[in-house]
Amino acid sequence: MDSNRSNRIKLMDMISRVLPSAFFLFVVILKSAEVYTFLKVHYSASEPASWKFFVDAASKCSTVCFLGLMTILFFIRLQPIGKARSILPRVLAITGTFFVAIVTLFPRANLSMTQMFIASLMSFFGTVMSIFALAHLGRSFSLMAEARRLVTTGPYRIVRHPLYLFEEVASLGVLLQFFSPYTAALFVIHVYIQIQRMKNEELVLEKAFPEYQIYKQTTARVIPRLY
Repeated sequence: MDSNRSNRIKLMDMISRVLPSAFFLFVVILKSAEVYTFLKVHYSASEPASWKFFVDAASKCSTVCFLGLMTILFFIRLQPIGKARSILPRVLAITGTFFVAIVTLFPRANLSMTQMFIASLMSFFGTVMSIFALAHLGRSFSLMAEARRLVTTGPYRIVRHPLYLFEEVASLGVLLQFFSPYTAALFVIHVYIQIQRMKNEELVLEKAFPEYQIYKQTTARVIPRLY
């Protein structure tokens, strides 16, 4: 019986690694094709290279790198030692991950060149910093509210959820490109979901790591001295 249970656990662990890795690898391939098309169209039109073009290209490439890193970390991450048991934290985790993509289904806003540049720059900066935070989180990474290893160094020394912070900066850049009262409302909902995800993760980490209480008292959730 113990052998069968052990085999089931190993099988579920492998599935939890392979399926999300395969999904994000598929997204990486799609995003890479988008980058290729973007560059091909630009150079086929023989348009002069501008700062906006370089920022747009860098932003798209950084997104591919971020998703590629997620693909790898899903496959090599540590086994969880604690996780949220109810269904709601899992639903919020999945919803929060993909909800902001709905914004891109709306018509693009009529922005000036300067506004487009600022929006693209915010997306680029947020994504690059997300890569930094994700790389530092390493094998402790998870979309769900799970505890693997307590990370309190690097950007996690300053705030408890730097990855969420940087992702929202990148998402805000996307919002500006599709800005409308409807997309603004969606973004507010997305931020609310992300805050609930942080709280769910903190509950799991508190149970798994007794030292988390001390860490929690000495760091802000996402913005130093504010929240």
